[in-house]
Amino acid sequence: AESAADSDVDAVDPSVLRTARQQLHQGVGALELVGMPSAASVLRASEAAVQRYIQKPQKLDAAAVEAIEKASFGLLDYLARLLAGRKVSSVSLFPQYRVVQELAGADRVHPADLWPVDWHWTEVADTLGTAPRSADAHTRGELERALLALMRNQSTARTARRMSDLCGGLGASASHLHARTFWRLAAAFFEALAEGLLPVDVYSKRVASRILAQFGMIERGESAISERLAQDLLFFCSQCRPDGAQAPRVQAVR
Repeated sequence: AESAADSDVDAVDPSVLRTARQQLHQGVGALELVGMPSAASVLRASEAAVQRYIQKPQKLDAAAVEAIEKASFGLLDYLARLLAGRKVSSVSLFPQYRVVQELAGADRVHPADLWPVDWHWTEVADTLGTAPRSADAHTRGELERALLALMRNQSTARTARRMSDLCGGLGASASHLHARTFWRLAAAFFEALAEGLLPVDVYSKRVASRILAQFGMIERGESAISERLAQDLLFFCSQCRPDGAQAPRVQAVR
């Protein structure tokens, strides 16, 4: 990379990078073969980062090499712990995964990418008997105002509780299982924020924005529900540990 810094990119031969990418690709295949998709995702992100530098080798620097190397060491440590019989979550690889995904220019980087759950739609009980809400302009306006307040960290608990009730109402009015389950997952997610069971951080705020985007699709008459977003909501709810009668919507989801 240093020798290519002042060279014409067309004259550079990134053969070493191609060999590295091929070896990473083989590692991805091996991990998938033994049923470790989350670990494979980390290595696949490293492969994507190397592939990006193959296209522009002059962009490669020592920091990028170190980041890819650290991701590999983190993955090896994770595998060693599993082989030693220790119980370790694949989500613990997220710090390394995030760095190499950023190097690869990925559009999405989320801890749920490493959460090994076989997703399927299932009924979630409405434990509060929420009154139905229509997916109309009035509801959208309320969601937008509440989301704006949440983004600005204004009255976080009250705002999140309001969004939980709105999503619960949308779930009560939904006739299709996917839509009904999605809105009850969203209601539980906002309830967890209101109860302080989840932090209001960059990841929860991104999910909240995507929920509003999903509402816009439903309001326009589109029936498709994002399975990826629903799984992300379930990921957040799975981290919550409500006590007693706290957070009934979260408990119903769990």
